[in-house]
Amino acid sequence: MDHAPKTPVAAPLVLVAAAADDARARLVAELERRYAPDYDVVAARDGAEAVTLLGEAAAAGREVALVLSDDRDAVGRTDSVFVVARRAFPDVRRALVIEWGSWTDRETVDAVLGLMAATLVDYYVVRPRHAPDEYFHRAVTEFLLDWERAARGGDRADVVVTGDDAAPRVHDIRRFLARAGLRFASAPGQGAPVVRLADGRELVDPTNTDLARAHGFTTDLPAEPVDVAIVGAGPGGLAAAVYAASEGLRTLVLERDAVGGQAGSSSLIRNYLGFPRGVSGADLSDRAYQQAWVFGAQFAHTREAVGLEVVDDDAARDPREAAGGTGGFVLRVAGDGTVRARTVVLADGVTYRRLAVPGLDPFVGSAVFYGVSAVEAKGQAGRVVHVVGGGNSAGQAALHLARYAASVSLVVRGPDLAASMSQYLVDQLAAAGVAILAETKVVGGGGAAGRLDHLVLRHRVTGDETTVPSNALFITIGARPHTDWLPGDVLRDPWGYVLTGREVLAEGGRRAWPHEREPWPLESSARGLFAVGDVRRGSVKRVASAVGEGSVVVSSVHQALAERR
Repeated sequence: MDHAPKTPVAAPLVLVAAAADDARARLVAELERRYAPDYDVVAARDGAEAVTLLGEAAAAGREVALVLSDDRDAVGRTDSVFVVARRAFPDVRRALVIEWGSWTDRETVDAVLGLMAATLVDYYVVRPRHAPDEYFHRAVTEFLLDWERAARGGDRADVVVTGDDAAPRVHDIRRFLARAGLRFASAPGQGAPVVRLADGRELVDPTNTDLARAHGFTTDLPAEPVDVAIVGAGPGGLAAAVYAASEGLRTLVLERDAVGGQAGSSSLIRNYLGFPRGVSGADLSDRAYQQAWVFGAQFAHTREAVGLEVVDDDAARDPREAAGGTGGFVLRVAGDGTVRARTVVLADGVTYRRLAVPGLDPFVGSAVFYGVSAVEAKGQAGRVVHVVGGGNSAGQAALHLARYAASVSLVVRGPDLAASMSQYLVDQLAAAGVAILAETKVVGGGGAAGRLDHLVLRHRVTGDETTVPSNALFITIGARPHTDWLPGDVLRDPWGYVLTGREVLAEGGRRAWPHEREPWPLESSARGLFAVGDVRRGSVKRVASAVGEGSVVVSSVHQALAERR
């Protein structure tokens, strides 16, 4: 049976809505000159005409990639071209058109910020002043690339995943492929999932390692010792890899899942330095991965560290020792592999804590998800969705789901979001119509044939229980550090977070740290073993903080290597 993805017949639309004739003409001319072979550029004189064009496009099954409009007064109006475009085309990109230099005008600033806070536009674009205007085209191509990634991955895929939509493993395969940046299409099927590759080969019920190898990702472990082994390819691990490799260290990164960690599944990180429009976790992770690779870092994809042997200092000085004379550590890797490393950086982050609601267990992986991937978000079109959590991850997930779902509710244990979520996210959730169910927890749920159809919610103050319709539940609460595999002499707190720096001496004393010098700020109780990012006790749970720690730790890695010479 041929499962070839269907390619849209008509080119996607780029819609220009501008009241001034000269502004509209300049926009259309510049867009057509550059994009006419691949996009249909259409123009409207006002919002009403633009809305009509959007309706006609939806009725004809057309795609709309980008809307450029000068409508500054869209906030609070349901008939705005920005509102109508998002409602009809969830993946469309939208930008307010402004004049060059008008960003110094208070009214323009208020308009841009107001529209972005209301999630009505993604950013602004400056009307082209000359031809060609490459600054204008840089903005447009970034919008179109974002749209392409979100809307057309399956339409231009060479990989087809066939399987039962109610099967958790099918969802896991889709999530892994999406996190790895691989386009795929889905087809219904029964039994074990089948992945058909671009060359025609079929993988039956493949592991993630099978999928990684089939697409050219390295999974092999080096035979020779490395200067630093980094466990985890989240923001902290990738930053450490970039700096270590760029400074000439033999660097290996072990990642048990897909590059990016929890941050890799974030639909949009708005407050990361250097990305005024925001950046998706997947895009940020891919950029960092490519950067580390260019500097020579080695990656072992889908390889999980499951044990660590600390080679004592006296043995480490003997080149006949099993660690190859490197000193330091021997990492055991799932599948009977080992890695010898002179230093190790722990950056394997945390996983979401499991929700203790037995009635939901049968739906985990098919309708109950830990974290939110782009694949699962798109699958919620027209459905009723709930998100559990009160942090930034939960807010970003709810906003992304609101693009597609009929309704999204955020279930929060606390009285509000003020103490746990960035204010810009709180404002955007309100603007997007996401319901906040405060002081509430999920205590039950159920459905039939593997399909969730309801949840039971309990108010934490009154104890009242309510049964509500729900087709999917996304859980982003708590955090459990992935440190169970570490030896007992690596000090951790009762929750499993690794102690570093002065905390090692404060809580373990000289028995935990019998060395003359004090541990360096990111160093654990095992000399030469460092921890960065979410896995470290006391770290700030933000992407930028993890990146900072990952870059800073390399200076201590150099010092540790110097000690072992």
